[in-house]
Amino acid sequence: MLNRLVSSLAGALPLQPRSLRGDQPRNRPGPAITPDQHRFFHANGYLILPGFIPAETVARIKDHLETLWETRSTQGEVAIDINFGLPDEARLFFRKVPAEARRNPYKILDLHLTDDIIRDACTNLQLTQALKLLLGATPLVCNSLLFEWGSQQYPHFDTFFMPSNTPNMMAASWIALDPVSETNGPLYYYPGSHLIEPFRFSHGRMNAIFSELKTSAAAHIDAIIESHGLRREVFHAQPGDVLIWHAQLLHGGSPILNTSETRKSLVTHYWTEVDYPDEAQRIDLGNNRWVLRKPHQHVVDDDVLAEVDAFLATLSPPPDASSAVPESFDPRLYLARNQDVLRAGESPWQHYINHGRNEGRVW
Repeated sequence: MLNRLVSSLAGALPLQPRSLRGDQPRNRPGPAITPDQHRFFHANGYLILPGFIPAETVARIKDHLETLWETRSTQGEVAIDINFGLPDEARLFFRKVPAEARRNPYKILDLHLTDDIIRDACTNLQLTQALKLLLGATPLVCNSLLFEWGSQQYPHFDTFFMPSNTPNMMAASWIALDPVSETNGPLYYYPGSHLIEPFRFSHGRMNAIFSELKTSAAAHIDAIIESHGLRREVFHAQPGDVLIWHAQLLHGGSPILNTSETRKSLVTHYWTEVDYPDEAQRIDLGNNRWVLRKPHQHVVDDDVLAEVDAFLATLSPPPDASSAVPESFDPRLYLARNQDVLRAGESPWQHYINHGRNEGRVW
């Protein structure tokens, strides 16, 4: 059923013809993508652009990663998820992590907010032009993730974590910095999955209720893979290759089979000017390149927990809390992970009941 729908939308295009993969060099004249590539993206939910990022840019980012680790004590509010995908995964300030944390999968969050080299890569002019053609609006960076190892992430839709206000006005880019093989945790995706009706959590929205990710959301993903006959494709990239995918493309990370083999990559997510028309909400980098104006990711450390504990000591749960919030609700972690609620002096129970559940807030 899905393959017939894809074929009708694409004019019977095959799923991955090499002619649509952007084989021309990055500094070519003319448009960033061709009309055929545009049609291919909307029919299949992704586009591969081999050699799109120059080798010197790739080398610069990889060298910079070494510098970042050497100078991490100066990295201010930059956050890092260490032991990513493992039982002891944790979010910490990058400046506080030991060197040993680099041995396991990790991702450095939103470096584009303060780092010129990462920001320039995320807003590469040709890449920005390609995204504008695919989205039909000017993109702006809303999130960046720098990986050294494969993510090993379960299959998911990006709308679980960062849905755009306007449906389908989001895309992601994945820049390969290392060769990708079967053994270093390649990214995989399901062509055409973006055409399927989006999953909605129990609050009726696409943004995740985290307690439902491994239950109803996972069951939905298994069901659509089977019922729609989705075919898993693996991205065997070379350094400089770019994969762009649709907000609703189902994708994930394969297991790392060789733990000594890195798979460095830079992932960027983009919203558009459609949802952020006020220029005060974005940072202008010139040449129609924009970054969403936002703070760094919140980190739960001892100082934050001490502040949370002091605040909670002044509060009591509302009378209806036991029936209105899940049994697993932890007001301490809710405030620590949603520090805007803490700064506003709001009751974690009341905020969750009135806003947090519908917003997909975590605890």
